[in-house]
Amino acid sequence: MVFKDYPNLKLGFSTQNFLKALPLNVAGLTEIIEYGAKEGYQYVEVRDQFVDLTNDDCKALAEVAKKNKMDLIYVFNKNPLDSAYFPAFEKALANVLVFPGPGILRTIASKSEFDADATKKGWTKEELTRLARLSDSCALICKSKNIRFVFENSNEAFFGDSLTYFGLADFYSSTSYTGLQFDIANPFRNSARVKSDPAKVLKYLSTMGNRWIETHLKTLQEGEPQPILTDNNPIPVEKIVGMMGIQNVQFVTLELAAVEGKQVCFDNHAKSVKFLKDKGLLKE
Repeated sequence: MVFKDYPNLKLGFSTQNFLKALPLNVAGLTEIIEYGAKEGYQYVEVRDQFVDLTNDDCKALAEVAKKNKMDLIYVFNKNPLDSAYFPAFEKALANVLVFPGPGILRTIASKSEFDADATKKGWTKEELTRLARLSDSCALICKSKNIRFVFENSNEAFFGDSLTYFGLADFYSSTSYTGLQFDIANPFRNSARVKSDPAKVLKYLSTMGNRWIETHLKTLQEGEPQPILTDNNPIPVEKIVGMMGIQNVQFVTLELAAVEGKQVCFDNHAKSVKFLKDKGLLKE
C-alpha cells in the first residue's frame, strides 16, 4: 500500500482493532502480523496494554515480523504519574528493543491522575512539572538505545486554560525529547475532558516539527469511535495525511473500534483502505 502523493508515508494498523476477535498473545499476534503482510501493510502497532508479553514472546513475534518483512511498534498504556509506571516502562523498553522496525515506544500521557475526579480537565502546575521531568527522562533513556519515546494524546485537555489547568500543548512546551502520536479523534470524542477546536489543533500540529512521529486515523460518530473510516471526522483524514506528508511524519496507523469476529475485523480494514483509496490518498 503506497500513498499517492507522499510515498514516504507508511500505512499500518493497531492490534487494538482485533481486541474482541483474537487473543493478543503470541499466536493471535502472529496471525495478525501475517495478515498485515499479506494485505500490504508496512507495520503493525502491537498494543500490549498491561505489558503482559514477555521478552521471549516479543523475540518470537520479531522473528515472525522479520520473516514477513514487517515492522513493529510497541505500545503500552501506563501513564508516567501512575505509581506503577516505571516497572512497566522498563519491561516495555526491553520488549521494544527486540522488535524490527523504526524503534518506537508509545504510552499515554494521562490516566491515573484523572480517574478520581470526573470534573478534572487538565494537569495542575505541580503535575505538569513532574510529568515533563519524568517523560523527558524516559525519552532520554530511550534515545540512548535508539528508541523514540512518544505519548498519545488521550482524554486530557489538548490546550490549557491559563493558570486554571494545563493541557497537552503545555506539556510539549515544557519538554524537549518526548514525541507525539496524534490521535485524530481523541480531542473531540465524548470522553475528552475538554473538546477542542479542530482548527486550533491543526494550527498547533503545524508547529510540532520532528516531534510529531505517528498518527492514529479514527472516525467518530456522535463523539464515539467507529469500526471503519468514514468522512465523519472533525479533522478530515485527507487534511491530516497531507500535513503528515509535508512534515515528514511517516507512520499512519488505522485505529478502528474493536468488534467481535475475525472476518468482520478484516472486512472493516478492507472498507477503511477502500475509503483511503476513494479519497485518492492511496494508489489503486
